[in-house]
Amino acid sequence: MRISDGQLQLSATDVAKHLACRHVTTLDMLAVLKKIERPYWHDPGVAVLEERGLRHEAAYLQHLKDLRYDVLADDDGCHNGLRIDRTVNAMRSGAGAIAQADLQNGRWRGRADVLLRVDRPSDLGNWSYEVVDTKLARETRGGTILQLCLYSELVAQIQGLMPDRMHVVSPGQGFQPETFRLHDFLAYYRFVKSRLEKAVAENEILTTYPDPVELCDICQWWPRCNDRRRADDHLSFVAGILKLQIGQLSNWGITTLAGLATMRLPLSNRPERGAPDGYAKVREQARLQLEYRTTGTPVYELLPPEPERGLAKLPAPSSGDVFLDFEADPFVEEGGLEYLLGYVTLLDTGEPEYTSMWAFDRGSGRRIFESFIDFVMERRSNYPDLHIYHFSQYETTALKRLMGRYATREDEIDRLLRAGVFVDLHGVVKQSLRASVERYSLKDLEVFFGFERKTDLRDAKQSLRNLECALELNQVGAVGQEVLNTVESYNREDCVSTLRLRNWLEGIRRNLILAGKEISRPTVQTGDPAEAVDERRKRALALMERLLRGVSEDPLQRTRDEHARWLLAHMLEWHRREEKAPWWEYFRLCGLTDEELLEERSGISGLEFIKRVGGTELCPIDRYQFPPQDTQIREGDSLETSTGSFGTVEAIDNATRTLD
Repeated sequence: MRISDGQLQLSATDVAKHLACRHVTTLDMLAVLKKIERPYWHDPGVAVLEERGLRHEAAYLQHLKDLRYDVLADDDGCHNGLRIDRTVNAMRSGAGAIAQADLQNGRWRGRADVLLRVDRPSDLGNWSYEVVDTKLARETRGGTILQLCLYSELVAQIQGLMPDRMHVVSPGQGFQPETFRLHDFLAYYRFVKSRLEKAVAENEILTTYPDPVELCDICQWWPRCNDRRRADDHLSFVAGILKLQIGQLSNWGITTLAGLATMRLPLSNRPERGAPDGYAKVREQARLQLEYRTTGTPVYELLPPEPERGLAKLPAPSSGDVFLDFEADPFVEEGGLEYLLGYVTLLDTGEPEYTSMWAFDRGSGRRIFESFIDFVMERRSNYPDLHIYHFSQYETTALKRLMGRYATREDEIDRLLRAGVFVDLHGVVKQSLRASVERYSLKDLEVFFGFERKTDLRDAKQSLRNLECALELNQVGAVGQEVLNTVESYNREDCVSTLRLRNWLEGIRRNLILAGKEISRPTVQTGDPAEAVDERRKRALALMERLLRGVSEDPLQRTRDEHARWLLAHMLEWHRREEKAPWWEYFRLCGLTDEELLEERSGISGLEFIKRVGGTELCPIDRYQFPPQDTQIREGDSLETSTGSFGTVEAIDNATRTLD
């Protein structure tokens, strides 16, 4: 967004930002009109992303050249008007590909990464152009689609023909584009575009509010917006509150944390979205946070014990227990890199002993993954009752991902998962107590169990950023030892903190038992597979070993025959691996609260029985009402609960919000 020759000009970025946050349009507009000052903003992570994006685009252009495309390179020396003329002239001359194509029509402008010539007649001749966007993201988002739509519309103004398709090229996969039909998205694009035009034309800039959104993570205006929310005591500072709950509470006239903390219970009104219990929970959460704000003393309250939840998920402590934490960067290569695996075990004295394993590339990533799993399996033979404690689901998700990526240690991971070896203390905390914190993060909870860090968190954050920037740009050799030491100290303290948290929770459990409460332990399981599965697996492994004999681990060193054998060997277990993902997702969904499930499209929450509408005595069909939610559930789907099958969907009506 900018003023040029007295006219406000809008870009593709403005459309994407407006989709993500209407308030950012307000602030950008005020800055352009010189009513507020645009803040200084420098995020090294964003700078690295831009550099990686340029490298990815350059690699794609080289790929096009290798395919004998006539590529018109970017010309940074041109000013804006000449750059637009350059694009138009190149399109008219029939260039095979045009890099950094500047486009403009009236107030709208944009710069497409690549315009690719296709054999479809237009006003230009027997050819026309389609837009290609080079993106680092592995999944194409709505903002990218809107940008492509605008570029395509600007291209159509030049060639007299709307392109049929638009493309996104992500790293990997041989630059294979993800292709979208333009006309599938034009109606929505025009809606968002017209909403933006209306906002800047009718001074909507005076009416928006800085609600927290995903864009905040990379937005230059975040400090200003966060200060505004703090001043307003915004509901978003209540730990665990959902967006739909904020909307409902606002409709009831409750817009502040303090207001929620004093809301009367039970509710006098039935919420239109979400269950009443969910609103009672966030009310109690706000009450504790307000108490802490008023007294300055951190407080927590225990929730009523429930079978197989909360403290009942804590296994009996073992001398062989392991406390695990990863440091990772999702933007290294394709799929990210877990670059530091750290864990703590207990010495005979009870003191923690820390072990770290570093990986700066995929090869070393595989080695530390295998080393850790081998260590756990050997240790488990000596301590059959050991468990691996971690905080949040990231560690188990990462281990399953690494298992699939490297096609190794699959039996071991499966055995550990079946045996319930992994214990997520984040889930234990949230199901067992309520605390006066804004976030249930490990660091925010440390005040309750008295863990004090020696590593300054600001220094650690800076070191993490420096290391990850170097990893993403393949310049890790330039990272100093001091940075590595700080990151390792940070990881060590996360592992030790996880240990201290477990001990604190055990203390709470012990006190409850002394007070007469009954809290069970999880059932000890071996993790052994079913006999038939184990026998099939043994046959597959034997055949895989024969196929892989003599095949290099380095893909670049394999002959065509060896590559074919490698593919065939790993196809043997393909179906078995694919069958695991739905089960992993099922167990993840089982761990969510009813309120959290409202936010999951793969589930449905808040079902209330209405009446029986058909079927037979043995197989009746019942109708249920459900609160407003976005769900992928469709006719014919099988519904499961945490205790088993619920039934098959005979019909679902999102208008009346009923399900049979």
